[in-house]
Amino acid sequence: MRHRNGGEHIYYLGLGLLWEKDTGKSRRNYSLVVRELGYMREHGMLPWWWITDGTRVVRQEAQYGSVEDALERLVEAYRRNLWASQSRRVEAWCESDSVAGVLLPVTSAWGVGLYSCRGQSSKTFVYEAVQEYARQDKALTVIFAGDWDPSGRSVPRSVAERMERYGEGGLDLDFQQIAVTAADVRSGQFATHDVNTADVNFKRYREECLREGIAPHTAVEVEALSPGLLRSRLSDAIEDLVDDVRQWNIQSRTEEAERELLRTLHRRVRELMLRTADERTAEGDEDE
Repeated sequence: MRHRNGGEHIYYLGLGLLWEKDTGKSRRNYSLVVRELGYMREHGMLPWWWITDGTRVVRQEAQYGSVEDALERLVEAYRRNLWASQSRRVEAWCESDSVAGVLLPVTSAWGVGLYSCRGQSSKTFVYEAVQEYARQDKALTVIFAGDWDPSGRSVPRSVAERMERYGEGGLDLDFQQIAVTAADVRSGQFATHDVNTADVNFKRYREECLREGIAPHTAVEVEALSPGLLRSRLSDAIEDLVDDVRQWNIQSRTEEAERELLRTLHRRVRELMLRTADERTAEGDEDE
């Protein structure tokens, strides 16, 4: 499986404008993009946070400097589950960590889970997901962003098939692909590349392309779509799934009221800790 990063997204957006597409086994222009991006970040010419690295995962229990510190973090992180008032559970899945970094601001704003498949999802990944859905006993919509190529098209197909099988037909699943779509490929607006006909998924890919009126030897990677376009599509798709707007607004107002309650609690605890510290200082002065 090929590693995907923010450099690849920049590379695709610059094709035909700043550099030509690499051909064959050459990675010359792509390597140039990665090298220059690294130079620009290290020399303060490009903010580090503009490019994300979803592979850096730290597994450690949350720790705090004090109760006040813990409350401050809670105020910042508190979110009410607004989707509990809706008829469906909603998740966003994408093919790579680089695309996950692009979509994260949208999923965070909407309170939707974001999952990076990193290529083909493992059987364990899908099985555990289905078990969690079964415990919640709620219909599910998965919004997916991935490549239009033999491997990319096999991801949503195999995930849907496995979910149906592992859920023994009891899972109400709606699988929506927002990118790359057949319409994107037909539009001719995005950079293409030749398909690997040796891919084990090519036969089914070819059949799908012919049904959609697309040349089977054409492929488009999701990084060819701009971050703004991907975020816009995802936000629109999520918003369309809010079927009880009245309850959503009620829960949103409740969330803000609860967050204000936490802010008040945080202020009171801080005042109490300052007063306690002053009293201990005074006691120490008296002992001297």
